[in-house]
Amino acid sequence: MSFKETPFYTFAPPDITLVAKDQAFRVHDYVLSPQSEFFKTALQSETKEAYERCIKISEIQPNVMTEVLNWLYRAPLTSPLDTGDTAFSTSSVAKMKEILQAHEFLQIKGATREYCKFIEDELQKLGTDPTVRHPREDGNGTFLTFHRNYTSNIAELLNEIYRSGCTVSKEAIARLVATISYDNNGNECRLSRFATAVEKLQDPDGRFFRDISLALIALGMAR
Repeated sequence: MSFKETPFYTFAPPDITLVAKDQAFRVHDYVLSPQSEFFKTALQSETKEAYERCIKISEIQPNVMTEVLNWLYRAPLTSPLDTGDTAFSTSSVAKMKEILQAHEFLQIKGATREYCKFIEDELQKLGTDPTVRHPREDGNGTFLTFHRNYTSNIAELLNEIYRSGCTVSKEAIARLVATISYDNNGNECRLSRFATAVEKLQDPDGRFFRDISLALIALGMAR
């Protein structure tokens, strides 16, 4: 179901034109303004946008704006990490980050918690779910983890979630740390890549750093 099929959309004719890049969406003031400080300011102040009933946003791609509108209109969400590609792949994580950053830009509260659940679900699968099959690094068969090159993707995505004010569970962090501590041959090597990725974060969140550090300490003490 898309946002145009929801009761919020069909209740009344749209009264606002929202333009993302070169794509126009017909939407409702009564849906957008209560949930977004950005839209509230633009539509309920003495601004050009309020007078013309048209808001143009060049910072957000149309496909990402569609995801934002799906959330605002309470259409069922699908995980950006479930793209047919491996979870935490570069393309999957990039899509998730774009959506999170769009919600931050538009000052929409509450949405990040929904997307955080998708990340939590993927982390909880690591090493346990026999249906989650990721390609082996040597091309032979599969193993229940992720490619070592994806460690930086995970670090960046988790940091983004923490920066937004959300967190994942301690159990999920512990499962992540335990998984990245070993490669598919049982040798420690992926952990150093993850640690390097955390060190290179441009805007690291203190809580994320704390939770990762505590999980690493706990793992070391358990060995």
